Amino acid sequence: MRKNFIPKILNAIVILGISITCILYLINPLIVKDFLKSRYSISDYRMVITISTCIYLLGVPYIIALFKLRELCGLVVKNNPFSIESVKSLKVISMCCFSELIFIIGCEKYLDYSMEGFKYIPTGLPIAALTIICLTIGLLCIVLSQLFEIAIKIKEENDETI
Repeated sequence: MRKNFIPKILNAIVILGISITCILYLINPLIVKDFLKSRYSISDYRMVITISTCIYLLGVPYIIALFKLRELCGLVVKNNPFSIESVKSLKVISMCCFSELIFIIGCEKYLDYSMEGFKYIPTGLPIAALTIICLTIGLLCIVLSQLFEIAIKIKEENDETI
């Protein structure tokens, strides 16, 4: 029997992504401070705290989606991808993508109106790109969850007829 190592590699990549994300969130304020100082010559501590808070807020749905993706990889590794758990995980990932979209737009607007120096930082193109990415991944996960639900029903019907 031929072993498929792709799901295990995918699982390792997701675990690595979770680890890197956690490390970057720990040093987030330092990165923001250094970026603002070197790129825009801004050293306003209040702005660093506000931007870091927005990044932490944006990170919550992202990390939840990463853990649900890890669950999906675990189901594939266990050779049980067509289960109700995979449907639930896909739905949670899609909700995380749509909430991320709302948080991105909300944080950007908040920073535009509350921080004087932030108005001069160009954010239009990155926000547009993130909006398209979040919408695409959210819609893809919703469609896949529906597809998996149908596949599960067909599998159950086939199991009952045998």
